Amino acid sequence: MTELDVPGTTRILDESGEVVAANNFTLVPEPSADPNDPLNWSPGRKRIQLACIVLYTISFCFATGCLAAIYVPVSEETGLTLADLNSGVGYVYLCLGIFQLFTQALALSIGKRPVYILSIIGCAVYPFWVTRVSSLGEWYGACVYLGFVGSPLFVLPELSLTDTFFYHERGLPLGIYVAATYGGALGSPILSGFIYTGLGWKAPPYFGGGAMLLVAIVLFVFLEETNFRRVAAPVVVTEAQVVNQVGDDKNVTRASVAPVDDEDKDKGITHAVESSETNVVHSFDRLVTPWPGPRPWKMFTMSPNAGGLMWRGIVYPLALLRLPIILWCGAIFALYQVFYNGMVALTSGVLSVEPYNMAPNMVGLTFVSPLIAIIPGAVAGGYVVDKFTIWEARKNHGISEPEHKLKLMLLPTILAPFGLLMMGLGPYYGAHWIVFVLGEFVLTISGPLATLLSITYAFDSFHSLEPDEHNRHGPQAETQHCGPYVQAVIVMALTITFAFNYVITPWAFEAGFLVYGTTAAAMATVINITYLLMLKYGKRLRKSGAPYYRKVINW
Repeated sequence: MTELDVPGTTRILDESGEVVAANNFTLVPEPSADPNDPLNWSPGRKRIQLACIVLYTISFCFATGCLAAIYVPVSEETGLTLADLNSGVGYVYLCLGIFQLFTQALALSIGKRPVYILSIIGCAVYPFWVTRVSSLGEWYGACVYLGFVGSPLFVLPELSLTDTFFYHERGLPLGIYVAATYGGALGSPILSGFIYTGLGWKAPPYFGGGAMLLVAIVLFVFLEETNFRRVAAPVVVTEAQVVNQVGDDKNVTRASVAPVDDEDKDKGITHAVESSETNVVHSFDRLVTPWPGPRPWKMFTMSPNAGGLMWRGIVYPLALLRLPIILWCGAIFALYQVFYNGMVALTSGVLSVEPYNMAPNMVGLTFVSPLIAIIPGAVAGGYVVDKFTIWEARKNHGISEPEHKLKLMLLPTILAPFGLLMMGLGPYYGAHWIVFVLGEFVLTISGPLATLLSITYAFDSFHSLEPDEHNRHGPQAETQHCGPYVQAVIVMALTITFAFNYVITPWAFEAGFLVYGTTAAAMATVINITYLLMLKYGKRLRKSGAPYYRKVINW
């Protein structure tokens, strides 16, 4: 096995300078010659797709997070305790993690586009339902329903983005998606606090439900299908290049290359690399397909392997939970989801009572702090991840390792404990409210960045693996394209999040904020610092786990 045979180890730069200038990206995955291939879409067309995914994400998170700033008045109106409200949110996360096993397989069977649209329409029912809740059972029922219809949220957008963007450019789109998940949930309390002040507690959910229905219309018009069965590009033999560029005594084959930085990315480039399998140069011109305009009638793309996708979509992710890399990514994702939920759950309970006594609209306004933190945490972080990947590859002779990105985990490892200490010790000592709010800011810089790194590490480690040759056109290959590695991460992370939602309220309000702040900071430090182990042993784990992974995806 050569170095490049280890799953996740990828050549993204060619530094030989033999045929093309140094510092050119090798396109991973390699696009086909089909103009319908999402990898061949123009940058503007890809941005429209990204905007649709962001709208879906923000609208879902907005509608489901609109009660966060008004938990206290909602509790008074409905008779549900803060613990009841928080445990209901835990059921949402549990169901998001479990039911995505079904909806991901469904998205491959009938297309991602109809699943997005049906999901957002189904989610629009929840805000109207929740305003009529009068018992704990009804509240739990509404939360379970939301977890089912919203289950595409944590996996499907990520897969849609990897369908559309190349390896070296995924960081920023994934960062924007992560920012949308945090931004929608953090932005909704800001608006809902003011809406509640003027119109009552039922108005914010109504507003969120209406926004979801509007987004459903936008998706119906503008969202495109990204399910695509990629085949090899046609071959064009160019004898002159054999003589003039590499000499007629060398064996060469084609690899597609995209220009770096400010060069024209729409220009097709022919790239030759040594090989022992062919005596010709395959000339490859990268196609760039502009947006064709709205095509709302293109609704379903039925897979011929739909029958075999459903059970594999459930079994594969569960079987992959024994891999150490999956477990580590799930632990990091869960850690910051737990702390995010804790931040949302604690804010109203801390700032609405003594010694702060903030009105609901002012409590909502404090969410501006973590909302601003999303910019450096996820959006800028995604840009930095892309640039850092390229920088590390240049130092490593053009080869990128998934562990390169994990060096950026240093930032969350340092910042997260400080943020948690501020959120715990500030209320305990009765410090000014700004201490608690700045703690939210520091924590939210860490959370989106760590979440992004855990997602990209799982993608980079396992996305390139394929079933055996005889299964490459069957349900096994399509299920692998469904991202079972990410599904496994999400199942683990959201199950842990569900469990912790039962303990957040007693952890802080009963054990005390001193205990909460110190134990949460200690937990963050211990789990975060394990990234050093992944830096040292990650490649070895990818190599040793590959045979089992290949065995699973050939079932």
